[in-house]
Amino acid sequence: MTEHLTIGAFARRTGLSLKALRRYDESGLLVPDAVDERTGYRYYSPAQEHRARQISLLRSVDMPLAQIVDLLATADPVAASEALLGWWTEQERLLTHRRGTVDYLIDQWRRTPAEPFGVEVRSIAERTLATITTRVLQAELVATLTDSSRRLREHLARHGATSTDEWWAVYHGVISPDSDGPLEVCVPFEGLVPPADRIAIRIEEAHTEAYAPITAEQCSYPRILHAYDAVTDWVRRHGEVAGPPREIYPVPWPEDPTKHAADIALPYREDPL
Repeated sequence: MTEHLTIGAFARRTGLSLKALRRYDESGLLVPDAVDERTGYRYYSPAQEHRARQISLLRSVDMPLAQIVDLLATADPVAASEALLGWWTEQERLLTHRRGTVDYLIDQWRRTPAEPFGVEVRSIAERTLATITTRVLQAELVATLTDSSRRLREHLARHGATSTDEWWAVYHGVISPDSDGPLEVCVPFEGLVPPADRIAIRIEEAHTEAYAPITAEQCSYPRILHAYDAVTDWVRRHGEVAGPPREIYPVPWPEDPTKHAADIALPYREDPL
């Protein structure tokens, strides 16, 4: 006869709370080995302890339940290990990003002298753009930038359009862990290209923009935030904002982190004399 443990005994042996065990049962993550039809009492098998401890450890590093379900459903241990490492690498990236935000706030409160960024001005002629606009949270930002720019270039190439390495991202709203502000990825081109699916074709009017050139290493947090501040402060002293901020990538990403990689730009209008 199979040995069974009450939910209380199983909780004591695994270190999981009764509330957690009920939640794992409801989600299908850890279903009791047996349930008394008359009383509804849950009973667990000692063989389930290993899975319970794995769940407990994964929850201790804040892996969401849905991802734990997928991970533990992976039959191949090597594939499961790679999936776990991939997830953890992303958590480390997010933690580094958050630490950068904390450092930025500390610099503001302590009035730490910011890294100097030279702000320049240029006139931009009218251009035809292929664009994709997406509502995206911070966690998906980098992947969305990469995927959107790739899709735009593939679409332009299929229709024989002429384009350069330059592309940019326009931030039409705040993008954060809680805000999915619209993000528009743009590639300028010459030629006749139709819109398709989520790809739009539009004309960007001629305008003047202030911008700060930054290196690849300055694209990291919080350094890039100081570049945004430098451009915004300059515009406020010399005129008024005339459009949303943008990150312009005029060249392929450099292997040398000290080389020019992007421009933080802000369209503006000069104050009338």
